[in-house]
Amino acid sequence: MSIATSTQPALADMNLWFQVQTFLHLEARLLDDHKLDEWVALFDEDLRYWMPLVTNRTGRDTGKEISLFGEVAHFDDDKTSLSNRVKRLSTGMAWSETPASRTRHLITNVEVMAQNGDGTLQVRSNFLVYRSHLEYDFELFSGARHDSLRPADGSWKIFRRDILLDQAVVTQKNLGIFF
Repeated sequence: MSIATSTQPALADMNLWFQVQTFLHLEARLLDDHKLDEWVALFDEDLRYWMPLVTNRTGRDTGKEISLFGEVAHFDDDKTSLSNRVKRLSTGMAWSETPASRTRHLITNVEVMAQNGDGTLQVRSNFLVYRSHLEYDFELFSGARHDSLRPADGSWKIFRRDILLDQAVVTQKNLGIFF
């Protein structure tokens, strides 16, 4: 099955898009409902969960706004380190997330960019995450996610996620939530 490039996608492509969108909405609900163990289970064992730094560049450096893999990043997790972050939150010892933040993940503009011969997908989506903590702390995060999904047990597993924040300067007190 190939991804339609016209303005009228094939019915099969619409079904695939609907499946992917449903999967991403489930993921958002698990995050917002603090079901982090179930959320981590959506990721494959060879995961790369990466949020590079974004900088403001002008002139000749335009196009170099995003740090490269191996350079400094907000997140650069594999499945083990992501699982450990989730476990740490459940201990009550993650002070920045005690009590836990209330979040609302809005996932939109879901596009299946490519389907490879092995059934893996390249998916792009936009996000808006509202975070509220304690009485007066709240933030909005916006950006795009580039996900690589592979079929698994009638659903999908995420084996790569690149998170691109829109803001170059993160003014929040911490990044103790997931995207």
